Amino acid sequence: MKTVELLESGKISLYDGLEKIILTSSLSDLAYVEGRKTAHDLGFDVWKKLKPSDERLKQKLGLKNLYTNSQAFPDFMFKSRVNNGQLVGGEILELKDAQGGNIASFNSTIPTEYKTLKEIERLNGQKGKTVIKIAELLDENSKNAEWRIYKRKCFYMIRTHKKHQDKIRVSIVDGAFFETIPERELIPSMFQNIFDRHAGEYEIPDNIREDARQVFRYLTDHILISFSQDITNASIKPRLRIMAEATKEGNPHWREYGIPEKTFNLIIKADGEAKIVEDIIKKREMRIQKHKIKHRNDGEFLVFSYRVR
Repeated sequence: MKTVELLESGKISLYDGLEKIILTSSLSDLAYVEGRKTAHDLGFDVWKKLKPSDERLKQKLGLKNLYTNSQAFPDFMFKSRVNNGQLVGGEILELKDAQGGNIASFNSTIPTEYKTLKEIERLNGQKGKTVIKIAELLDENSKNAEWRIYKRKCFYMIRTHKKHQDKIRVSIVDGAFFETIPERELIPSMFQNIFDRHAGEYEIPDNIREDARQVFRYLTDHILISFSQDITNASIKPRLRIMAEATKEGNPHWREYGIPEKTFNLIIKADGEAKIVEDIIKKREMRIQKHKIKHRNDGEFLVFSYRVR
C-alpha cells in the first residue's frame, strides 16, 4: 500500500529502478538487501540503524566492504513477524526487469511459491552464509528456533516494456504463478525431454529407455546438478546451470490476461490470504481496481491494479 501512496504522490514512478521503488517504500521492513552498493549509491544506508562500528560489522559478517552487492539470491528479504506465536512474513522478493513484453529469465533459481532460509543458504553456497548473517542482524526474530526452516512466501517484481511510456507494467507476482508443477517433477521431466530428443536422433533400445526414465525420477535437486564436476583426465570442470524462462501462460503481462498498461499490480492466488488483502484495500479506500485472471495452468489469481495518472 505504501508503494501506491508514493506513486500517487509522485515520489516514485514506474520508470524508476526497481531497487529504488522497493527501498523507498520498504527500507525499514527489510532484513536483507542484495544490492547494498546500489542502495548506497541511491542514498539508502542498509546499516543505518545498527549500533556496531563499520569495522565490527565487517568482522562479524566476513566482508571487506559493507557496501558491496552480494550477487546472491534473493534481491530482497522482508523481516519476519510473530502472529499468535507463529513466525509469519519474511517474504522473499526477486526483481525481473525487461525492455520488451517477455519476462527476464530466471537465472539464479527456479521460481517457486515458498522457500526456507535453509534452502536459500544451500542454494547460494558460500554466499548463502552472508545472506543469513545479514538477515540475522536485521531481523529481531532471528533467534526463533523456526526462523531458518519456516516457509517464506516468494514474490517476483516484474516490469515489462520498462522504457515504453504507454506499455509499461509493473507487477509483484505470487511465486505460485510460476510454480505450476513442483520442482521435484519439473527437473526429471526436463532430463526426460533431453533423452527423448536423443532417442529421436539415435537408436536406443526400449529397455534402456525405460531404465533411463526410472533414473531421471531421482534427479530432482538442481543445486546438486549445478555443481562443477570433477571428471577423471579432464582439464576442465563442466557445469550445468539450470535457468528458466516463462511461457506465455506463465507471463502475467500476457495480453490475454488483460493487465492494464501503465499500472502497478499485486497478483496473488485467489485464496484466504487474498481476501485479507482485499479487506485492507477496502478499509484504506485507495484507488485500486480488482479483477480475476484465469491462469491456464494454475487456477484463479486476483489482480489488485493501480493505474498511474
